[in-house]
Amino acid sequence: MKKHQKMIAAFVVFTFLSLLQISAMPQPAEQSPGQAGTSIASPEKAPNFIEEEGNTGYQPRKKSMLPIILGVVAVGAVVAVLVLVVLKTKYDITGRWTLTWKYEGESQNSNTITFTGDKKTGTFTIGTANGTYTVDGKNVTWTYSGGDTVYTGTFTDKTHMSGTQVSFDFPGTWSAVKLATTAGFGSTTVANPSANGKKQK
Repeated sequence: MKKHQKMIAAFVVFTFLSLLQISAMPQPAEQSPGQAGTSIASPEKAPNFIEEEGNTGYQPRKKSMLPIILGVVAVGAVVAVLVLVVLKTKYDITGRWTLTWKYEGESQNSNTITFTGDKKTGTFTIGTANGTYTVDGKNVTWTYSGGDTVYTGTFTDKTHMSGTQVSFDFPGTWSAVKLATTAGFGSTTVANPSANGKKQK
C-alpha cells in the first residue's frame, strides 16, 4: 500500500507540473475583423469601402476557460497528495519498544515496553508492571495500573515517540524507539519506572 501511495503521489505531481506548463504557454494571436479577409484596394475601385467598414461590428473573443479548469485540476492534485501521503499516515504503537526515561534529579533508565491491542487502545507490559494505553492521531498516553504513573507524548515518526511523564507528582521525560519484529532485545536496568524510588519521595 505504501508503494502504491508513492506511485500515485508521483503521478499526481507530474500531472500537476505538466498542466502548469501548458497553462503558461501563450494563446494564439487573434486577427482583428478589419484584418481578416481584407485585401488592399484603392478607393476608386471600392466606393462603398468606408460604409462597409463602418457596418462591420467587432465581436470580442470569449475568454478561455482553460486557466480556470487548470486551476481546479491543480487544487485537486494538491488535495490528492495531502490525502494519500500525509493524512493517510497511520501510527501503530503495537509491538515492542525500547523505552528510556528520566525523572528530575534521577539517573536515566531504560527497558523494553510491549503494547498489545490495536492502533488506538490496548494494554502494555514493562517488566512486572502493566497498564492501558490510548492513541489519538499522533498523541499517545499510557497509564500504569493504579494510576500512579502517567506517560503522555507524541509520535515524531512511525518508529519514535517522546514526551513527559509524572509519577506521584514527580515529573520527568521519556523517549521510545520501536524494535523490529525479528529483533531480540534483552532486559535492561529497571523493570518498573513507576517504582524507581518515587514512592519514597
